[in-house]
Amino acid sequence: MRIFLRKTGYVVIYLLSIFFVFIPLNIAKKRGTIREVHLEERFSWNEGKHLFVTNHPSWLDQFLIVALRLFHWGTNAFPFIAVANDSIKRLLYLDFFRELSYLIPIERRSNIYAVREDIKRMKSLLAANHNLMIAGAPGRDFRGSKEEIIFSPIKNKPLRKFTNLPGILATLPGVKTVPSCIEGTDKLYREVQINNEKEMIFSFWNFFVLFLFLGRIKIRIIYNKTLILEGERKRVATSIIQQTVLNSLDYP
Repeated sequence: MRIFLRKTGYVVIYLLSIFFVFIPLNIAKKRGTIREVHLEERFSWNEGKHLFVTNHPSWLDQFLIVALRLFHWGTNAFPFIAVANDSIKRLLYLDFFRELSYLIPIERRSNIYAVREDIKRMKSLLAANHNLMIAGAPGRDFRGSKEEIIFSPIKNKPLRKFTNLPGILATLPGVKTVPSCIEGTDKLYREVQINNEKEMIFSFWNFFVLFLFLGRIKIRIIYNKTLILEGERKRVATSIIQQTVLNSLDYP
């Protein structure tokens, strides 16, 4: 039943995405509002066992990449997306799609046994030749503390430090890791005061008016060259992936 729901959900999301996501975003791409940079020529989007690791400026990051690449993935290569379970519960559309799509809920505020089960599930997906997309950082970049933030060497742009999860997955046999960097999605949010604390919430005005209609907000996505990190130590692999994404922030 779960497999049937997942396949049905894929078709539904695919059709909805074409009309409400893919077409508007590609219009924005043609206008220059979105820029995609591919550092590896002839990259094959319809192959499996790729681990896409991104930075995390906002909740939209991985979903924006998936939407833009919608016609490049077939049904077998469409990536599973790891999303924090607390975020899924907070966002109604994610909670609705959890059972019908390729969302992988992960616990970031739970005990070590739950975390191990999440990692085991992601390892199984990669071993079964599926693609997987994760954020390297434990949360959004703009919520990181001073101790959690590092800066790119040239333009001094911030990046929240990655957890060891990318290295744990990237060192598995046959996994091909694609470090990716997205910029500008944080500008789709606005700052508000909640219980006397600053909080960033999604702004429909910023998204539909400033981004899609006026083109005042620019988004850039950089797909780096594929890394083969099988056999590396996990911490070293994470460091390589993190540094690749950090250096991407300085890309012209």
